[in-house]
Amino acid sequence: MPNASERRDDGGTVERMLEEMTYQTDLLGRMLAEIRRSNCQLEQVASQTCEIRNELHRQTALQRCLLKLTTYQVEIARAGSPGLAQLLDCKYGFGRCLDISGCEGGEAPCKHVPCPEVQELERGSGESKTGKVRPGRVKDAPHPPVRRDDSPSRQPNSRPPRIVPTGPFRGILRRSQSSGLRDLASGNPSGSGLDFPVWTDDPSVAPASTNAADISGAKGGRVILLSGNWYIDYSTDGGSTFTTLDPTTVFPDTLAGGFCCDQILQYAPQIDRFLWLLQYRSAAGGDNAYRLAAASPQDVIDSNCTAWTYWDLTSASFGLGTDWMDYPSMSLGDGEVYFSFDVLDTTADTISDNGLVVVRLNLSEIAAGGTVNFFFTNPSDGAVAWGSGVSQDTGNEVFWAGHVNNSTLRVFSWRNDTATYFWRDIGVRNWPNGTLSSTGPNGNNWFGGGVTAAGVSTGFPNNAVIGITRRLNELWLGWTASNGDGGGGGFDFPHPHVQIVKLDIGGWTVIEQMQVWNPDHAFGYPSLATNSDNEVGIALGWGGGGSLNANSAVGFMGDFVVWFRDGSTWTHTRWGDYVAIRRAAPESHMFAGFGFVTVDTSTGAGHRFDPFYVLFGRERSEPPPIG
Repeated sequence: MPNASERRDDGGTVERMLEEMTYQTDLLGRMLAEIRRSNCQLEQVASQTCEIRNELHRQTALQRCLLKLTTYQVEIARAGSPGLAQLLDCKYGFGRCLDISGCEGGEAPCKHVPCPEVQELERGSGESKTGKVRPGRVKDAPHPPVRRDDSPSRQPNSRPPRIVPTGPFRGILRRSQSSGLRDLASGNPSGSGLDFPVWTDDPSVAPASTNAADISGAKGGRVILLSGNWYIDYSTDGGSTFTTLDPTTVFPDTLAGGFCCDQILQYAPQIDRFLWLLQYRSAAGGDNAYRLAAASPQDVIDSNCTAWTYWDLTSASFGLGTDWMDYPSMSLGDGEVYFSFDVLDTTADTISDNGLVVVRLNLSEIAAGGTVNFFFTNPSDGAVAWGSGVSQDTGNEVFWAGHVNNSTLRVFSWRNDTATYFWRDIGVRNWPNGTLSSTGPNGNNWFGGGVTAAGVSTGFPNNAVIGITRRLNELWLGWTASNGDGGGGGFDFPHPHVQIVKLDIGGWTVIEQMQVWNPDHAFGYPSLATNSDNEVGIALGWGGGGSLNANSAVGFMGDFVVWFRDGSTWTHTRWGDYVAIRRAAPESHMFAGFGFVTVDTSTGAGHRFDPFYVLFGRERSEPPPIG
């Protein structure tokens, strides 16, 4: 019987063999891709040879005609002095004197058949449009609460999610190291060099809800804001305790069809302002709106989170008529705030005529509290980016992306000093684009994947690029992929997982394609951010595999482990639609994470979403005292 040392040696040998097999598989995939490219190049050479042959055939026919014409002219000359009529007739009507039919050579002997493997990578640009909006200011808060409507006449996300088609083969997908789970209570984070000084749950936002949780948040000093569908929490003691507010009691009920329900939060240290983006629904057939509100941390403290300056932007502000705006995201640049939203037309059919709009506003104008100018993109340009978000910690240029197919990303960029935005297609290795499915102990698929009788997608946002952040000259893009191998014969992922692509934005080349995956359960709904140490953090969902309820976790990219504290006791059929991670302020080397657990309360709805706030980062050694 082998001893422990021999078993370790055997295990190491097997691991090395697996790594070598993975490398060989990857190498064979590259060889196959090169062979296919070579075949296409040879076919292009053949088609060009065919065109040359056709041209030679035509030139030969023309030469024959010239020879016939020359012979005819010689015969006329030999006649000595032909009649004037005959000369004029030949001068102005050679076609009547000489049969030159067939001078083009007839049907071409060669016909070009294009190579089916060749697909052009597109590039393009668009011009943003402009608008301006006057401010409003909250007065006489708190206002009477507005009755909540879980079934408005026009439902958000009432379209099937965008289905990503299968693209041309661009290489076998190679797996990265799997990512594990660690419970904060027993996982010894300090032993991993991590610090979690604050992790606070808030179970006070009950009653139970049947909507997606849609968690966002931001940290500015001792003030933390956390939002979910229908509520906002605020803390003025560093996240130890939270107070819950109904947003309809903060703002006057004067916009569109009233508040519902998506909210996004950011803190802009450049101007010491929280930025709160609220979505408002429409009445039947009318336009809906976004309200962008700003307040300093001190304003939040002094007013109990009710002193806000705000700007209202409706569908008409963007020339969208009565089209619905939904599923926002928001990010910060050097001196700008960006937000995006999906455009859904008034006909509840497909997403073929829908797209993504990105809006740019100046932070200094927001801080001044007056009229704000804004720029916005054309939704049709961003059709493939429907459901995606804008890049976090984005500096002097904002980015967003979508999938042309499962081997082609379309990446958009927009510098803060120009009205022109650009896009380009970038090839990636084929990733699994099948149906997202992962069940909890109760049999529910937490990725949804169906459409309700009311036409509401339960699988939204599917494979949209919702995790995106800038790290120096790199752009990190993340999305949820299904189980499977991507159709190229690479690693067969056992569960849905997160695909991550890192791009060099200088030359728009792929640096790395990796995954957040686990052999026993699924990962999904990634949110990414970058801290001041240029580390990328992640918040995401995990669970399924038949035995685990869907939950939230946070961590550092590259650690191959994510952390959670309290476990869910229920699996919902529509997790998400998003969680959030932000660079903390003023502790910019740390992250502020915002997620939730789903709790079975045995109520009529059967569950509720309990949000949490976590502050985490790398442990730092204290400098020795001076003297």
